[in-house]
Order: sequence, then C-alpha cells, then structure tokens
Amino acid sequence: MTGTAGRWWKAAGLAAALALTGCASVLRDHIYQADPRPVHIGDYTGRKPETLTVRTTDGMALTGYYWRGAPDDHDVILFFHGRGSNQGIAARYAEQLTGRGDHVVVVSYRGFGGNPGTPTQAGLIADGLAFTARARDLAGPNAHLFLVGHSLGGAVALHVGARVPVSGVATLSAFDRLAESAPAGTGSLLPDRWNNLEALPRIEAPVIMMQGTADRRVDAAQADRLFAAARSPTVRISMTGAGHHPDMARIGPVITQWVAAIDAGRFATYSPAIPAGWAMERK
Repeated sequence: MTGTAGRWWKAAGLAAALALTGCASVLRDHIYQADPRPVHIGDYTGRKPETLTVRTTDGMALTGYYWRGAPDDHDVILFFHGRGSNQGIAARYAEQLTGRGDHVVVVSYRGFGGNPGTPTQAGLIADGLAFTARARDLAGPNAHLFLVGHSLGGAVALHVGARVPVSGVATLSAFDRLAESAPAGTGSLLPDRWNNLEALPRIEAPVIMMQGTADRRVDAAQADRLFAAARSPTVRISMTGAGHHPDMARIGPVITQWVAAIDAGRFATYSPAIPAGWAMERK
C-alpha cells in the first residue's frame, strides 16, 4: 500500500495512538477495521449457502458459509475476505465461484461478522487453518484446496498456504508488507506485520495474482515485488482499469479455469479467456 498509506492510517487520533507503543489494541482497530455486527446472509447472496461453523485450535467458534459442489468433485475453493469486510460480503463475491461443480467455502475471522474474539495476525492465520482443515474434511481424503484471498484476505491465504499443503493460492489486490505502509518511523510499532514477501516463497503450489491497474490502495510496485518473490509456478494478471474491490463476475471464470488447469496438470500452459485489455505473464 505504498503511496496510499493515508487510506489506511489517517484516521482521527491515530497519530497519538502511534506515539503510545503499548496501544496494540488501538493499532489493530485501524489495521483490521473489524465490523462485529452479525451477518444476515440473505442480504448478501442470491442463492443462500449453508452455515458452516468451525472451531479453532484456541477454542473460537466461527461462522462461515458453504455451497456444496458436485458429489464427485474434490475441489474446494476457499474465499478469504479483506479488511473492514465480513463473511456476508465475502459470500457475495464467492457466489460467483459457484455453479461449476466446485465446493465453495466462505472463510470468516474472529471479531468479524458476529464472531467472538479480537483480530490479530496469529488469530486470523489460526482461523484460516481451521477452515482449511474443515474444507478438507468436507471434500474427503482426495480434496484439492484452492485459497482465494482479497486484500488482507490475500495475506491470510498466503500465510495459510505457506503452512499447509494446498493445490493453489490466488490473490486479489494483495499487498506486500503491511509495515511498509505505516508512516515513516512507525512500522516498528505495529503489533502485526503481515509480511507477504516472507510467506509467498514458502508456497509450493501454483499461484495466480490478480491486480487492478486503477487500485488506489495497493500500487503496482507492490504487485511487482510479490511477483518477484514467488518461487512456485506463478501467473500474474493485470486488470486494466480495475480498482481495489474485485469484479467477481469477470474474475470468477478466470479462477475456475485456473482450478481446472491445475487439476488437469496443465498449469504450465494455463491461458484463460481474459477480458480485452487485461494482460497476463508467468514465471
């Protein structure tokens, strides 16, 4: 988020909070902007998903959502939402990934959307791991897990994918390092660093990165650094004119083609039908 730090940090009273090195809770409020209000899923989706309750290793009971895929399909796409969002908004995005046979799971986090607890980096990673384990149970021993994360959710997906075996990781408008976006001299005060440049090289599965050229929150330089950091086979798609929030009606087919290419062992030649003006490169 270099060059756009003001959107993350210029909230009333934050300068004073940054001066108080013990105010981790205040800083986390600005990092996550968690909306604690319960989600009424019918307000967000056209085809209502099943409620999915997951318990984390530290005892949090979290509510997410689930659309069942075809009975013989072992692919599960997990969608991780971003900062200031909730699992209802995530379901609105993730619904565009349904209807093609894959199972789709909406991941939720502590402190968001009526869930208990308070967001932290360690906590959100634990939440992502719990949903990943549950997704593997839902699809059986031959499950293929694909993690899709938007913005902060991209960071969660990358850190989860660096810890457990998955079939692929997709990021939508992912940043490189949170500390780089803090005002000068304050990065060391952050209680959570979210260093995606450290997590990404540990992912062994294929990766797809999607970044809008008109994104005012995450700039192109960060996308360049992330792409350079990848060590597994990686595709980057630049979405001309797209902003920070994903247009899932256009992105959904690209993701499902990516899943199919990995399943078929053809990721090396993956060439999705992308909208006119979008550009793709691979490494």
